[in-house]
Amino acid sequence: MKSRIAASRLFLAVASLAILLIMSTGSWAQDETVVLDWVNDAAWHGPGQDALGEGAAQSLGIDINSVLFSSTDAFQATVRGALPTQSAFPIFDWWFGYRMKDLVDAGLLADVTDIWEKHIAAGEYPASLMNSFGFDGRAYALPKLVNYWVVYYNQNLFDQYGLEVPTTWDEFMAVADTLKSNGVTPFGLDVVSCRWCSFIWFEELLVRTDPALYQSLMTGETAYNDPQVVAVMEQWQSMIDAGYFTDPGEVSFATSAQSFVNGEFGMFLIGDWWTANAERAGFTAGEDYGIFVMPGITEAGNRSLIIEGRPVMIAQNSPLRDQALEFADYFMSVEGQTTWATTSSINSPNLLVPEETRPAHLVALANAVSGGEYDLYTRYWEATPPQIVESVVDLLGQFVVDPTTLQATLDGAQQIAENYWASVNGS
Repeated sequence: MKSRIAASRLFLAVASLAILLIMSTGSWAQDETVVLDWVNDAAWHGPGQDALGEGAAQSLGIDINSVLFSSTDAFQATVRGALPTQSAFPIFDWWFGYRMKDLVDAGLLADVTDIWEKHIAAGEYPASLMNSFGFDGRAYALPKLVNYWVVYYNQNLFDQYGLEVPTTWDEFMAVADTLKSNGVTPFGLDVVSCRWCSFIWFEELLVRTDPALYQSLMTGETAYNDPQVVAVMEQWQSMIDAGYFTDPGEVSFATSAQSFVNGEFGMFLIGDWWTANAERAGFTAGEDYGIFVMPGITEAGNRSLIIEGRPVMIAQNSPLRDQALEFADYFMSVEGQTTWATTSSINSPNLLVPEETRPAHLVALANAVSGGEYDLYTRYWEATPPQIVESVVDLLGQFVVDPTTLQATLDGAQQIAENYWASVNGS
């Protein structure tokens, strides 16, 4: 069954009743295919999910029905409403890091730690990746998509000015200086039409300087106005003052790829999903552009790699939870991930998926992750509670517009963080 349907309360109630009746009468036949609803709001995932269902049907007798919502708000509301009940969709997409914590705390998600540990032990996933999909050493989600945050560079500009991909921070700054001296702004950055973009350089400079500091800031152990954080912000401030970034509002995130292609700036720091944007704008990987991981400001920072993920979750209250967990194991496997990567043109987080399934310009990065060259860190948007993030990104945006507000930005961010942590810690 491959239809995509808009869920309604009536559908959920009827489906739940049917499942309960079938299970109570014990009428599931051993050789019958079980069909699991997999709900999301991303239409382009449908073919890949269908292909996974076909593979799992042959291997496990478990097929997939893709349930698509065109509205993210409706998707979230329907999933949340059903999760506490036996009408819960057995499999659903969500957001990771702290943006899934309320579901974990409410006991609405199945624990998938054993599945992770099985595949980590087989060398299929880096151990550090599991930390982004759970809390306190337990995992409650699977990685449907994992995007690494890298620097895209305009190969044509690099060739024009005799530039090489930098491997140290000093080389990185030298590249920026060369571009600027030739009238090219080194980095594109939009914080006007893209408010969330204000955290990108904040997180990156933190993990490039001291990844442990980044982690402790995310969990409230370090203050935003700690002298170490101030020093990182001063580094960013000096880069803004030097003219390394496009002026606020000069480049729109929506048209940033075209600006990149036009040579309005030389480099762009973003998730590797931006590949599709660059290629739609007319650039070809390996010819017109390439990617690299930003060099560390310190030795510890050289091993840091920010990740962004889209998780898949299993509903704890679904009557088909056990079958969904069986499918989850298949999904994490080399076979399942090869099917998913091939049908969806993504860079699978499974390290043993064949190279030929990966976008060519991301193969070297995937191999570096596989070889243990990087420690993975959840991006800021999900690494700390959204109650903090949603306010701090506005302060960071104001800082980019007016870098003289550095101290006020960090003091304000710390007040937001203190208020939140006090509310959850009962102090």
